[in-house]
Amino acid sequence: MGILSWTNRWPARTGKLLGAFALGLVLLPALGFGWARPAAAQAAAKSFWFVGTNLIFAKAQNRGGETAVASDDPGLGRFLGKLGASLSYDPGQRYVIVTSGDRRTIVFTLGDARYTVAGVTQSAPFAPYQSGGSAYLSLTALAKALYVLPVEQGGATILQPQIGDLDVRTQNSVTTVTLRSALPVKFQRVSAAGDERLVVSLNAVGTSLEPQREVSGSAALHALSLQPGGSARNPTTTVAFEVSPGTAHALGASRSQNELVLAFSNKVALSGQPVPANGDYGSGGAAVAVRAPGDLSPSAPTNEYAPLPADVPGHEALPPPPLQAAAHVTSVDALPAGDALDVRVAVSGPVAYEWHRLSDNRWYVDLRNAVLDTPARDDQPRSTAVLSLRVKQISADADPVVRIALTLASPRHVDVEPAAGGFTVAVGENDDGEAQRVGAGRIASGAVIANALPIAPVTGSAGGPSDFWSKPTPAPPAPIARLAPGTNPRLIVIDPGHGGSDFGAEHNGLIEKDLTLDISKRLRTLLVARGWQVKMTRETDVDVFAPNDSAHDELQARCDVANQAGARMFVSVHINSFTSASLNGTTTYYYKGADLALGEAIHRHLAANLKTIDRGVRKENFYVIHHTDMPAVLVETAFLSNPSDAAYLRSPAFLQQVALSIADGIGEYASNSPQVNVSPSDGL
Repeated sequence: MGILSWTNRWPARTGKLLGAFALGLVLLPALGFGWARPAAAQAAAKSFWFVGTNLIFAKAQNRGGETAVASDDPGLGRFLGKLGASLSYDPGQRYVIVTSGDRRTIVFTLGDARYTVAGVTQSAPFAPYQSGGSAYLSLTALAKALYVLPVEQGGATILQPQIGDLDVRTQNSVTTVTLRSALPVKFQRVSAAGDERLVVSLNAVGTSLEPQREVSGSAALHALSLQPGGSARNPTTTVAFEVSPGTAHALGASRSQNELVLAFSNKVALSGQPVPANGDYGSGGAAVAVRAPGDLSPSAPTNEYAPLPADVPGHEALPPPPLQAAAHVTSVDALPAGDALDVRVAVSGPVAYEWHRLSDNRWYVDLRNAVLDTPARDDQPRSTAVLSLRVKQISADADPVVRIALTLASPRHVDVEPAAGGFTVAVGENDDGEAQRVGAGRIASGAVIANALPIAPVTGSAGGPSDFWSKPTPAPPAPIARLAPGTNPRLIVIDPGHGGSDFGAEHNGLIEKDLTLDISKRLRTLLVARGWQVKMTRETDVDVFAPNDSAHDELQARCDVANQAGARMFVSVHINSFTSASLNGTTTYYYKGADLALGEAIHRHLAANLKTIDRGVRKENFYVIHHTDMPAVLVETAFLSNPSDAAYLRSPAFLQQVALSIADGIGEYASNSPQVNVSPSDGL
């Protein structure tokens, strides 16, 4: 007998009682009797849509009315994957590190509502926390950091990709406009091919930026406007550029798939890539340089801007990246406020900065491409927060650097805050037990207009530079004084292969020196977050010893960085190449006997996490792992000469996974291996 037919035979009174009981089940939660779904289930039931996909956050929780998402939630993985972003978190650690598609680093700290986006501090609705082995983050904060705006519509939340940043710069009669998007850029040119006025429509992204922007200091571009369109689920943004007569425009070279770079000029003749009717900017624009007057042929580029010939109307071109004039630091004033201190810095123009907190309560900020117009100072401000304030020009060559240094009374909270005419270093009244160690950014006109990846401090025996006023990247002294390997047991030296005049391998539109630096910066961020001290043989695109130096001098200079500092480990990062495009895969090399355990630990994680062919751990007499005193390995991450590997190397998620795998391997090695003192001759 079926249940339905059986219950239908019950007396009417019984049916009424069942109906009343059922009604009670519905009303009890509403009346607060505790049978409501748990907060986690309520949050998980909320509908989130992103680029046509219903994201189901299986482990979401409700935190004060805000959605908290788990670091290992498959729904979050799909969201990040569509953005070309990646997340790394190890249970037991306090940091969650996210790398965006345009290669900005976002760092969350458990228990602290503050988080940093490319070194700039922001605040989330609640502090991240750990539950069940997962880290939980504010979905709203994470989305906004990734240029995604939550939009409520019809009971669902639409996670709408945005144009999140707009940068306009004019130099040498060329105005460059950079639009940064949450997604790889796809656009259509709305204006006709021959029009001087340019209008483009970006697909699948909205914007909440100011709709109108006047451009000052440019003879070519007067203003631009951003007009959102489409729907919440399928947004578009139309960007119109108001230009002067005779203005040329062209695509510029982007640093990531998520940037659209456009150049404008009516004063110089440029050759380059015209703005197409339909553009998929996922591979970035081509780097194109200026030609001589009247030379419109594809000849070798020059470095000079040339007047625009009158008989070449509408010539569209791309300039090389414009050089920025040095900013001038016109005043530095210390203003005590009770137990706090504000250091007001007046700067004449845009300035990039890098700040570092050292382990002995020293804090300093370097202003790049800046000139000090006031006398150097070394004094004690009237403050209980700061024991000394020092200001000095530490480099006056082609890359002038001004350093502002504080000796703090205790590990005080320190912020770099934009202000009218410059910025303020704000030293707070309270200590910061989980203080960030490094940050970077760019400030102009009283606002953060661009951000840079954090750069780790040059660490000495006290966690900072041995010479506080030394240049950021001094040439290695001679002779080299070596510390015993492992003298600094928390110090790891990372060696981004090639750099400067040495490009390394070049295939499939990729350059080895750029990729090795990218991976190494990601690795440094992960290691610093896990408590390691990190020193890099190079932090920018430079030769370590000298431009166009000998292979011996260059490679020995890299070894000297680690040997001088008594590092515990040395990791050299490379991208492989071969004359045949068929060869592919990942290889880890060692030479000394003490290198093997480190190489095996790192390679286990690379082999487990990467989709490349596993080429194993091999012994090879590479100079940098032969002549370093400590355990050292050289990682060939993939073959840029192989089309399949090259496709991986174009993915920020792959580069992040390489860095994470190396970091995990280092962690495994450190937990299982005691410090080993190694002779340079070991392994011969």
